Amino acid sequence: MIDFYLLKTLVTFDEYGTLSKAAGHLGVTQPALTRSLKNLEENLGVQLFDRTSNRLYLTDTGKYAVQQAKRLIAANYKFTDKVKLFEQNQSVITIGANAPGPLIVIRSLNLDSIVVQKEQVQQDFEKVLNEEQVTCLLTNKSLETKQITSAFLGSERMAVNLTSENPLSKIDSLRFVDLAGNTFLCPQEIGFWKDIYESQIPDGKFIYQNQSTEYKELLSFSSMPFFTTNLTKLDPNWGKNLPDNRVLKPLMDASANQTFYISFLKRNQNRLKTLIQKVQDQWSTVDF
Repeated sequence: MIDFYLLKTLVTFDEYGTLSKAAGHLGVTQPALTRSLKNLEENLGVQLFDRTSNRLYLTDTGKYAVQQAKRLIAANYKFTDKVKLFEQNQSVITIGANAPGPLIVIRSLNLDSIVVQKEQVQQDFEKVLNEEQVTCLLTNKSLETKQITSAFLGSERMAVNLTSENPLSKIDSLRFVDLAGNTFLCPQEIGFWKDIYESQIPDGKFIYQNQSTEYKELLSFSSMPFFTTNLTKLDPNWGKNLPDNRVLKPLMDASANQTFYISFLKRNQNRLKTLIQKVQDQWSTVDF
């Protein structure tokens, strides 16, 4: 078994090119580093270096050893991170999502031992769960595999908010295509909704805001339409104190109505049972 520290000294020497620079980076003396590299050669039973009177050079075998050492070091860090993440997931429930709506419901419950990932998860759902990067994922896709299962949480329904002077406010049933050519003010972090807006509203223009205070101020002093869902009212930052002089028009497109699920490893089902019930109950209380 090769000492992990010896692999680090080899990679550091390759990175810095000289014994003195590598020793300085590692915080050891040059003779101590020389001994470590010699020990690595002896442990491996191969020649890693060509030696001159004042320089040390990697042989082809040494260069290959550096490549393999880098892989082992990276794998070690990945192993360490995975173990730490697993331990964290045993004491808290870590939640990821691909849109903000389900997280609004989660946060409105004010539960302890819940950690919400800041970065939204938009791909590799099965990998994220199998690697236990999170305890559960809230997405608009049900997952069923040998290790993973899902439970229904609720539906998020999109609506556009228009001034009464806007001709669209007089139309009974609106679809995204009917909003063509308009300019909309939107929160920045809206997950897959952004792709839906931009792909289904012809010639639509979108102004994205990442500060809720500025977002609400701009809405108050303009007639720009904006979007809300049945979940928006639960959001204390983006859903409160919005203009009340708008006509709310639910959108009839299938893509404007998204069904959300909680997906998780089957072995975590009992652990998540109470959370799932609370989210379902809270979700059922909100509607337009």
